Amino acid sequence: MIKTYNNGLDFLNENKSFLDLNQYMAVFFYLDSEFLKEVDKANYALKVENEGKRLLAMKVEPYNLMLYGDSACLNELLTYLNSNNCDIKGVLCPTEIGDELLKISKDIVNKEFYLDIGMDFMEASNITNPSTSEVETPKESDLDELFELVKNMISDCGLHDEVKKERLISRIPTFRVIRKDGLIVSMASFSKSTPNSCRITHVYTRPKYRGMGYARKVVNNIKNEILESKMIATLNVDQKNPVSNHIYEGLGFKKVFSQGVYGIK
Repeated sequence: MIKTYNNGLDFLNENKSFLDLNQYMAVFFYLDSEFLKEVDKANYALKVENEGKRLLAMKVEPYNLMLYGDSACLNELLTYLNSNNCDIKGVLCPTEIGDELLKISKDIVNKEFYLDIGMDFMEASNITNPSTSEVETPKESDLDELFELVKNMISDCGLHDEVKKERLISRIPTFRVIRKDGLIVSMASFSKSTPNSCRITHVYTRPKYRGMGYARKVVNNIKNEILESKMIATLNVDQKNPVSNHIYEGLGFKKVFSQGVYGIK
């Protein structure tokens, strides 16, 4: 059975308890729901229920279709979206749903997907290493250099996010950096993602300074700050980067679940 919603608020009110079973996936739905004011072929929110199983779907331009729930309901969802000419571009979902998407999408919606970016979601709740005084908070005068590094990070990750310098200004206090040779050589930042967790993002080290442990120090300092504020530290790690995975595991991070961004071939 398919249920459609007129806006994001109605969707959240009815499905909040189910979404909160995975608060890290839920945050994406919370963010996009704010922008879903009216529904059409490119902006929609749906729920599929079948024999006690449930799958939630939300699409808000210009973002990906988000899926969360039971992959057993995916066939019915795709059939509905195809029959109603709903827009389907990229998909963000746990990999269990993504695996099923790869198997059945071509037959149902005549679109063949591939795993564009696979991410492991990790969290840490204990301090394992002391912080270092090498790590500092940047100043407003560092804006241009931070802007350059953020753009380089996005490019290196193969992402297509648009970076705006004016939005970065307010985020400077959330960055932590290490300087060498008159440059910011490594950085990371953090942001609150759920009521009891903060996510570490923008982890980047200049190529010339990699392999020297700078990113490990920056991430560890931020992790300790988060834990000292009585919150859980989280981060996403590219599955194609086993070196980063190993570094984070050494800092006490453990994988909670995996998610993927799926593109159309």
